[in-house]
Amino acid sequence: MKKLYRSRKDSKIAGVCGGIAEYFDVDPTIIRLLALLTIFFGGGGIIAYIIAWIIIPLEPIKESSPSSDEERNNTNKETKDEKTVDAEIIEDSENKKE
Repeated sequence: MKKLYRSRKDSKIAGVCGGIAEYFDVDPTIIRLLALLTIFFGGGGIIAYIIAWIIIPLEPIKESSPSSDEERNNTNKETKDEKTVDAEIIEDSENKKE
């Protein structure tokens, strides 16, 4: 059974519209436009958004997934490469001074 959560990855203010869009499997931009229309024309959209912000729980953090582990490893590799490049630049500049 699907549960309604505020989105962590597709969040502009509080993730309410992103979470609703994920729940109904629609484009979040459509939900955001509808929310803006209710704010400007009905006035109750602001109150509804704040209530949804309070009531709808934030999406739980997913435990380690293969894609996030790969991203962490790639970030660590890039950092090591950057350190190596920095060290080579320092060595070259020291040789030029002599």
